[in-house]
Amino acid sequence: MRRIRKFLESLIRETRASPLVEEGMLIGLSIIMLTMLLSIVSGIFGGVREAFAGANNSMNSIFQQIASELNKIWEYIANMFGG
Repeated sequence: MRRIRKFLESLIRETRASPLVEEGMLIGLSIIMLTMLLSIVSGIFGGVREAFAGANNSMNSIFQQIASELNKIWEYIANMFGG
């Protein structure tokens, strides 16, 4: 038991590895921040993609309605002239 305590005390007092521990913590923090940043950017791009998809669907609907109305006008004109 005494050996374990001395070993743990020596690990706590050891200063040679502290720069490595600090660098490891900084790398871990950097990875967490990078993950958060990528998540935010991904969310923004997902929202933009959905907005463009909605605009595309709306434009397709408008063009289909215009084509339908033009087709009705064409049929009316063709019937007027006996076509």
